[in-house]
Amino acid sequence: MNDQVNEVQGVVVGYDGSPSARLALEWAAETARQLGTRLTIVHSVNLSMVPAFPAVDLSHVEPMLEQAAKSLVDEGAEHASRSLEASLISTQYWLGSPAGQLVDASHDADLLVVGSRGRGRLRSGILGSTSYAATAHAHCPVVVVRGHGEADEHTDELHVARPGPGRPVVVGIDDSEAAQRALDAAAAWAEREHAMLHVVRVAHSAAMEAWTYAETSRASTEDTHALREHAEQSVARAAERARADHPGLEVTTAVLYGDPGRTLAELARTAGLVVVGSRGHGGFTGMLLGSVSHRLLHDAECPVLVVR
Repeated sequence: MNDQVNEVQGVVVGYDGSPSARLALEWAAETARQLGTRLTIVHSVNLSMVPAFPAVDLSHVEPMLEQAAKSLVDEGAEHASRSLEASLISTQYWLGSPAGQLVDASHDADLLVVGSRGRGRLRSGILGSTSYAATAHAHCPVVVVRGHGEADEHTDELHVARPGPGRPVVVGIDDSEAAQRALDAAAAWAEREHAMLHVVRVAHSAAMEAWTYAETSRASTEDTHALREHAEQSVARAAERARADHPGLEVTTAVLYGDPGRTLAELARTAGLVVVGSRGHGGFTGMLLGSVSHRLLHDAECPVLVVR
């Protein structure tokens, strides 16, 4: 089922009418406006929600499902038109797996945006299965819109905070190629949103798991001195690269200690966007999402951009 047959491109957002999806839609529409690109709103009818599927004859219920799906994406398009020109908004809807359809749509997208959880979530603190699967398998960068939103003082509508003055773009780096791509993406976002770029490396070693370790810049062993020196050189090179590509961009750096995912999630409390690679230097071959990106998608309190 398709409302329009235009090729999917630009910013693609999954929409199911849930509060989380509404925040994702609002965020995606504003992003499309800033990028000057199209917004495609997609919805997939989850057949597992159809009573007695697959025994039921879908020919009797498909028209009803199609009408419900059309009404849903039309509602989304109307909401998105408040911030984006209507001619730049298209909609698509199908029968099938929501995650699978989002992954298919990501083939021709510049960016995929999903909410942290959909209608099927039982616990608000846990990432929804569709969001996780789409992030793990997408063919383009993915933003998972985290956070509960802040009320607009004039309309009382909820909006997710974006990067800007006082809300930096935070990027977590290591020595992986994915981290380099994350750095480049984060710098571009920070420049476009007039935000500061905060480059962070979390110094972490397997030995730390066995220590009672104090988070301090005055590490007291030869190993931790070497670890910190390498991390400081790493963030310095990253900052130099970002400044060279984006003259005038304000860039700060930090070397922290502890669990990388948890540490970045703590920084997300005051950030407008956290950016990470899909799988870092420590990931196992074949992993679709690394432990750091996985932890952030569950715990961050602001949108998270996962770069492949």
